[in-house]
Parts: sequence; structure tokens; C-alpha cells
Amino acid sequence: MSIELIILAIILMIAVMLFATSLIRMDLTALFVLVALAVTGLVTPTQALSGFSNPAVIIVWAMFILSAGLSRTGISSLIGAQLLKFAGKSEGRLIAILMSVTALLSSIMNNIGVAAMFLPITLEIARRTKRPPSRLLLPMAYGALHGGLILLIGTASNLVVRDAMREAQFTPFSIFDFAPGGLIILIISVLYMVLIGRRLLPDRTQPRVLSAADPVNGNHTDDPYALQERLATLIVSEDNPLVGKTLTDSRIGRALGLTVLSILRKDGQRVRAKTDTYLEGGDRLLVLGRLDRIDEICQCPLFLVEDERPVAETLLAGDVDLAELMVTPDSPFFGKSLLEIDLRGKFQINVLGIQQGEIIRRTNLQNMIMTEGDRLLIQGSVEKIAAFEQHPGFHILAINDVSNYLLDERLLSLRIPSDSALVGKTLTESRLGAAYGITVLRILRIGGDWHLPSPEITLEENDILIVEGRPVDIEALRGLQRLDVERKTEVDLHDLTSGSVQMVEVMLSPYSTLAGKNLRESRFREKYHVTVLAIWRGDRAFRTGLGDLTLQHGDALLCYGTIENLRVMARERDFVVLKMDLQEQPLIKKAPTAALIMVGVILTSISFNLPIAITAIGGCALMVLSGALTMEKAYESIDWKSIFLIAAMLPLGIAIQETGAAALVSDVVIETIGRFGPTGILAGIMVLCVLGTLIMPAPVLAVIMSPIALSTAINLEISPYAFLMGVAYALAASFLSPVAIPVNTLVMTPGGYRYSDYIKNGLPISLIVIIVSVALLPLIFPF
Repeated sequence: MSIELIILAIILMIAVMLFATSLIRMDLTALFVLVALAVTGLVTPTQALSGFSNPAVIIVWAMFILSAGLSRTGISSLIGAQLLKFAGKSEGRLIAILMSVTALLSSIMNNIGVAAMFLPITLEIARRTKRPPSRLLLPMAYGALHGGLILLIGTASNLVVRDAMREAQFTPFSIFDFAPGGLIILIISVLYMVLIGRRLLPDRTQPRVLSAADPVNGNHTDDPYALQERLATLIVSEDNPLVGKTLTDSRIGRALGLTVLSILRKDGQRVRAKTDTYLEGGDRLLVLGRLDRIDEICQCPLFLVEDERPVAETLLAGDVDLAELMVTPDSPFFGKSLLEIDLRGKFQINVLGIQQGEIIRRTNLQNMIMTEGDRLLIQGSVEKIAAFEQHPGFHILAINDVSNYLLDERLLSLRIPSDSALVGKTLTESRLGAAYGITVLRILRIGGDWHLPSPEITLEENDILIVEGRPVDIEALRGLQRLDVERKTEVDLHDLTSGSVQMVEVMLSPYSTLAGKNLRESRFREKYHVTVLAIWRGDRAFRTGLGDLTLQHGDALLCYGTIENLRVMARERDFVVLKMDLQEQPLIKKAPTAALIMVGVILTSISFNLPIAITAIGGCALMVLSGALTMEKAYESIDWKSIFLIAAMLPLGIAIQETGAAALVSDVVIETIGRFGPTGILAGIMVLCVLGTLIMPAPVLAVIMSPIALSTAINLEISPYAFLMGVAYALAASFLSPVAIPVNTLVMTPGGYRYSDYIKNGLPISLIVIIVSVALLPLIFPF
């Protein structure tokens, strides 16, 4: 084995491991593969960059824009309305119509977009026909995936296979070459689901999530999130220190982990709870969440404020420095919050203050976004501070140099009493920073003195904490301790969702930028003015500590807010709002134009023998020119993660071919299953592709498997067309995994599906694709 093959095998194994484990983003893995191939000389620099100008990549991003145009003009809404009209009550008929329509649409549109559009439509059909969504959502998703078997442009992996043919000097597949086999597979799959497969679909008569149209009510049996058992009322007395503070300043949310739903004034008026709503004496706050934190602080004080205030000089005791640095556009801090930067966790550095123009800010800094010209006052050990010497504006400060920050006004000494709930907790577990806006700078203890204490240090009784915080935040804590609690609250939640206020589920879309972030750092409530009451993930609802829960694709957020604000969310690409009347109003008048443009893209390519990449770009320009899309929306519609993934992995196919790896693997394939003939080899290649989609993206597998299929056919001295079409069909048949395929992930939570549901229902359809392909493709593309 040559050195080139060994290097390629190492790169490929590392890439497969990273794809399978998701240790880093898939597109980032692809970029590392590209660099590794170029640095090791397996491909030339020109070949390494060729993917970004490849026709397959251009067609993929163009199809994102064309799909967005069809979606924005309401093509799916028109079809959905007709579905509701003619669906009737027959489950078999519903499944057949849903699978057929979504398959045909996704043959010319992005399948994720089709599934996202039909998700609320399918839920509405389920509600009107009084049928569990679990009976319809999986067939809808499988229908959308079948679109990749019908037309060349149905999925990105088809285009990658076609490009491999072009590179190998074979006449590539045309746009309709997929249709004969794909349509037959679709028909058989639909017949299977109608006659047999629907009997394997879960029949969960109480949907695990809310209906797309019905609000939550107080009846627990109709309340899948079990909100009623977590409702309570907090009473603000006339002399409570919280009177006159906003909800944000009261820290009810951050300190207690409670969500305030509404406020009943003493005059009987009920008002919506907003972040800037002021509390009044006699207010009764309807809250949602666990009450254990309020029990902790009410039973005994967390800490006592010492009369003697520390002075700023205490910050420089020991091996500690103060420094100032400036935020510039090329700074790693620019445009980020301190929460995202995590200076305390990553660098053991405290930020004591931020100067923005003439304004000095010293507390509640975590969520501030760093802008150009901001000056940060930082504290840390001499060694840690020195690491920032190259940062713009860096200079060491003496204590006299920081007088403008007025640190003395914000320094407090807190003593932990013996019966405090903080005793035995680490600094992280105490949540002093997140809950109360208090930064612990130093801990004094008999026998110990910790400057810049570790977040993992355990607090003990009689510890003295030197902290930076506002007296007003200490007052807020005292106010929280004096709240009266009514634990038994009988409230009909339907009363809270009348008029302009609604409670509705919102899914994170497969394109969501919120995945991997929590609600607090994404400033969800401030941005959308909507409250998240619960998050459904897998088979359970989370109702407490939502601000710190890291979001994942497929999460369902139970949102509470005005119709206007929920409609704003519906226009965001990050979300799929599961209520049809909250969807963005489509440009129905532009629908015929958008449809004609899409048809024109296909017919022009065929009639004038033009590359589909050229006609697709023309179609994108016409979509914008016709007003079906704005240029901004066109750019937003492109899933750049997919574009970079495909473009960066295409050189791997070149390396596999040129190093002889494809020929080597094809020899192994022939030796292993060659005795079964070309038909047996075709089946083996397809099975390998189907299993591969469980751990790797289909376009990446297309890059790897296409040259192997080509070399195998060449070694057998037969036509490669059946093998390559088999690869394309198998990669489109990604029915088994609920997480590897975004379309499957999208329906998992609304349908209440489990992993076993995907295996039980997806395996037979995958076998149908393989068996029909093995029987049919040699007839359509003779060996």
C-alpha cells in the first residue's frame, strides 16, 4: 500500500469519526479535510478549491433560493388548503395524499423546507379529523424524503453523484433520468404504508404536544406539559422592597427560576407580565415553575451584609493585577457578550467594569454586547493578566488609576451564616452571579484567603465573601425573601390565552441558529417579547430553569405572547410555528409567477441543452425580479452550512480516485460479493449506503461512494449507470435515523416518536427502495 493511500485512509477515518460523534461541526470537519488533502499533496491547491465553483454546489444553493420563492408565494398553502378540503376521514387516503404531494413537491424543492411547510398543515389535518398526529407526521416526512428519488434536483447527493460521472468523463444523468425508478418506488411505498405500514405507526391518542390550534386549558388531561401542577401565586406586600421595581430588577426569573405569566393588581385588573412591568403593593403574580428556590431563601438568609465595606485596595492583595483593554473590530470580544466570552471560566479573569463612552457600568455585565471603543477593567493573577498584553489598548493599572470606575461603591462584604442554603455548595452551584448579579472577588476563611476563587470552591459557614454588586440587588433578595406564596392556584389557563394573547408551540427549525445556545444568552425574551413556559424534548417537558437549558434541533418551545409577536417569530427562519393562522401571509398573487419560473428552469435546461446550473441561477434572478423574494430573503434562504460541507468534501472524491483508493476498494467489493454478480454487488453497495447515512451526511457519502461504484463497474467491464443510480437512491432513502436527517428530526417531537418508531417504520421502506432498485435499475440502465 502506497504512502498516499495510508495518508488518505487516516484522513478519512478521522473525518468519519468526527462526523459520527459530532465533536465539531460537520462543515468545519469538511474544511479540515480540504486543508489536510491540500497540505499532504493528495490534491493540488486548484483541485482543493474546485468544489466552490463546482456546478453541483451552484445548483444546491440556487435550489435553496428557488424553494424559498415557491414557499414565500404560498404554493404549499394552496395545496394544503386543498388537502384539508378533500382529505375526508379515511386514514389511508390521508397518508396516500400526504406522501404523494410532499414527494412531488420535494422533487423540485428542498425537502426540509417542504417538511417545515407541511408540519402545521399536517397537525391541522390531524386536529380536524380527531386523529393523533403520530399517525400522519412520519408518512409526511417519508414522502418528503422520497422526492430525492424522482428528479435530479431533488437532493444534494444526486448532484454529487452526477458530478462524479462528469469528472469521470461519463455522460451525466439528466434531470428526468431519476423519474422512472423513483416514481415506481414512491407508488410501492405509498401502497405499503396504506395497506400495511400504517398498522406499525404509533397510536398515541393523547398527543405528547399541543394541538396546532387548541390552546392549553386547565384540564390536566388536556395539558401534556402538566403546567397546572407547577402554577403558584406570589403576593407582593405593600412594604416589600420589590415595590417600584421592574420584573427584571426583581430577579424573580433569574433568582427563583420562575416564569411570571400575569399580574393581578389589587384593583382587580389583570396585566401582562413584561420585563419592564413595575411591581405594585398588593400585586398577585401568577408564576410557573418549581418553588424549591424560594423555599431555600425564605427559610433562612443566604448571607448577611457586613457593616464594614471593603475598599478597592483589597482587589490588589496578593499576586493580583488590574488592567484595562479596549474592544476593537478585530478583537475576539467584539460583538459578543461576557457570557459568551466566559473570561472567568476560560481565562480566570474578572471583569470589574465596562466603560462605554462616558457611561461606567459595574454590575449586571454578563449580557452586555461588546462594541467598538468599549474599555474593560479586568482583574486577575499577574500571569493571567500578562496573557492579554498584545490586546489593543492594554495597560496595567494601579489602584489610583481606576478611581473613575468608583469601585468602592460596588464592593460589599457578605458573611455566610451557619444555616444558609449556600453552605456546602460550590460557587457555580450558588448561582450568586447568574441569580443575583453578584461577582465573588475574594473569599476570606479561617486558615485561608482565596483571590479570584475557583468556581468549584465549596462555600463554608462564616466565610466572608468580598463581592462586587449593587445594594439594590441585595434589596431585591430581601424582597424575594418576603414574598408570600399560595401554592394551590386554580387558574384556567384558557383565560390567559384569550384575545390578543396566545399560547402556542414553536419548533426549532433544522436551520435554527439557536441550537447550542440557551434562552438567556440568546436574549430570547428581549428579542421576541415572548415568554417560554416549557420546552418539550424527547419524551418529557422541562418547565424549570429554562433560561440555562441548552437548546437542540427538534425542541418544541411552548411560547406565551401576543399574536403580533408570535407572527414575528413565524417570519424567522429559526422557527416553525405550529399554528396555521400565525404563519406569515404568503404572496398568493405571485404564486403563478413563481411556479412558471420553476417550470421554466427545468424546461429551458432540457429544450436548449443548457446546464441546469445556468438556468437555475437565471431562475433565482427572476424570483427576485418578479418580487417573489427580496435579495435579502434570497441570501437568508441559503443553508451555507450545507454549501460549505459539499464544496469542501468534493476534493475528497478526487483524492479517492487519483490515489487508487477507489480501485482498491472496488477490488475488495468484487472479491467479497462478486460471486453474486452485478445485481448482488448493486444490492451490497445500496445496503452500505443506507447504513452509512446513520453516521454521515448523505452528500459526504455520495463523495465517497460514487468513485467506488464507478471503479467497481469499470473493473467488471459493465456500465456504471445502474450502480450510480443505486447510490443516489440509497442515499435519498434516509428513513432509519431520527437525528441524522433533519426532516426526521423535525417531526419527532410533534409526533411523540421514539427511536424505535423510525426503525420499525423506516426499515421496511428502505428495503422496498433496495429491492425495487435491484430489480428495476438493470432494466432501465442495462449492465
